[in-house]
Amino acid sequence: MKDIKLTKPSLLYQSTFLDFVKDVKESGYESYTHYVKAEKNFSEFMNELIDMSEGVNIKKGWAPCSSYWLIDNNEEVIGVIRIRHRVDNDSLEMAGHIGYEIKSSKRKKGYGQRLLELGLMEARKIGLQKVLITCDEDNVASKRMIEKCKSKYKKSIFDEESGKNILQYEVDTVYD
Repeated sequence: MKDIKLTKPSLLYQSTFLDFVKDVKESGYESYTHYVKAEKNFSEFMNELIDMSEGVNIKKGWAPCSSYWLIDNNEEVIGVIRIRHRVDNDSLEMAGHIGYEIKSSKRKKGYGQRLLELGLMEARKIGLQKVLITCDEDNVASKRMIEKCKSKYKKSIFDEESGKNILQYEVDTVYD
């Protein structure tokens, strides 16, 4: 586990990132929508990630968002974490500061927990002392990961779009 690292998106990982995207698509994750452009035009996708992290050309109602890729010792992208720099409207509150995915073949091996821990360190560097993290009530693995980060349960919100309860947790970015 110590050989993994969190890195900013890079053209160096284009091939393995596209493998990750294929996995997300085949897994049926709704987060695939974040990656559609990567399959069509990787350079444009990379430019959009840079713009999002700098708060440039973002859509109304969105917030600046920094993305990081979890890389294993084989230089393979095995996870992605997105950190929104603020949560200041209802839509963003439903999503929280942090969104993440782990490649299906790497789940249940501790990579998700490590991705979240490293992501919290990056959130702190952005200037966030506390973050809002959400997960579907029925996503037991994600709920467990969030709770291991010394989170405080805030509330449950019913998401009319998905028909699911969304759990909200507050997490201090100073992680021991």
